[in-house]
Amino acid sequence: MQQHYLLSYFEKLVRIDLKTQSQNNQQPDTKYLSAVISEATRQKEIFLEDFGRQLYSVGKKKQADWHVQSHQHLLIQLMDQAIEHLEVGDILNSTDPPPANTWRHLYRFLYLTLAEILSFIETEFPRHMDIECKIPDAYLYLVQGEFTATMKLLQEKADEGQVDPLLVPVLHQPFEELLCAEHSRLFVSYSHLHYLTKLSKRIKKILDHSRRGQELTESIETELHFLNFNSVAYFLYWTGRTGREIELLPTSRERLSRLIYLQKKVSQTHVKPGICLNRLHGTLQSQLLSWISVEIAYQEKNESISATLHSTGELDRWKDFKVQTRFSVPQMGAILKLLYDAGFYLNQNKTELLDFFSFFFTSVKQDTVSSQSLRSHFYKESAAVSKSIREILGELINVSHKGVSVLFYFAWNFYIFHDFLLSVDGVVAL
Repeated sequence: MQQHYLLSYFEKLVRIDLKTQSQNNQQPDTKYLSAVISEATRQKEIFLEDFGRQLYSVGKKKQADWHVQSHQHLLIQLMDQAIEHLEVGDILNSTDPPPANTWRHLYRFLYLTLAEILSFIETEFPRHMDIECKIPDAYLYLVQGEFTATMKLLQEKADEGQVDPLLVPVLHQPFEELLCAEHSRLFVSYSHLHYLTKLSKRIKKILDHSRRGQELTESIETELHFLNFNSVAYFLYWTGRTGREIELLPTSRERLSRLIYLQKKVSQTHVKPGICLNRLHGTLQSQLLSWISVEIAYQEKNESISATLHSTGELDRWKDFKVQTRFSVPQMGAILKLLYDAGFYLNQNKTELLDFFSFFFTSVKQDTVSSQSLRSHFYKESAAVSKSIREILGELINVSHKGVSVLFYFAWNFYIFHDFLLSVDGVVAL
């Protein structure tokens, strides 16, 4: 068919002629080698000149897509067959080229020629390509160095304590197969390679431009959310860490507040459209929001169950109750601060402690104490207030001494009365 005509020479050469010639001859004939190189070069130039013209003569987009993709698939098959006869160094240009009078030299020339044609299609007609098509095996060798460097730098930052070490294997996982030395039968699509290449570059950029003490883990996670890194391993990592953080919070109200904040943060995170790690999974954003919603429902239910432990009548009884005091608000804040710092109050949450006193206690001048005002005086230093607190403590000491004196008076009188009774008993006995 006309659509395959431009590659018919390469297809026959790689699949039939070279196999036959290499089996029958240990080394290629010089004239044969020269003729193949000359004709392959000519066929490449014909392809580069005529392919676009053929494409635009097709007309409909569906037919144009098929025209590009059929050539794309065939080129990839021929490139994979060609590199079976090459070494990794031949692909990476990291070794000296093979001797000119060898089959390896000819296969390397054909591989580079086919790669140039494919690169032309990728550059000029990307919208017609099959992005879910398998990439040439050679591409995997070409990206290994970049991926390895990124993963090595990530591990170094984790060893220095700048990146959460639990995040490293999560990020390493999608690159594992691609970092292997051999790629036989490994299917990697254009879209997947494009995603991993972008991910590797963005992570490396974050790590390269970081400063010591900067929170790298958060920066990397922001990038993962932007790139829709919908890996099962990352979902388990994020939810596991967040779940542990939530459980460490002392009250249901704080846990709910944190979850609602995370829900807002995840919802408002910008996500790059049309990109993901795994097309078979839901988006990372939808997975995390679903998990957060379940956690919020659980915490609300748990809070509701805890509230029912007290009867409605019991709660109503204390709804309007206030402990009336002679303290001013500044004095109340200062004495609470004194008792808290001295360790007499064991509550770790200062906010809840101050909210409790503002709700159930009154000052000498006002029946309602603002929690914000009480909090302000809790942290505020004032010489006048400190002096008044010392006077109050002095009064308490005096009251305590009076209590001891009265007790001593009654004890002393009891002792005198007891001796008196004994003396009376003695007189009576006489």
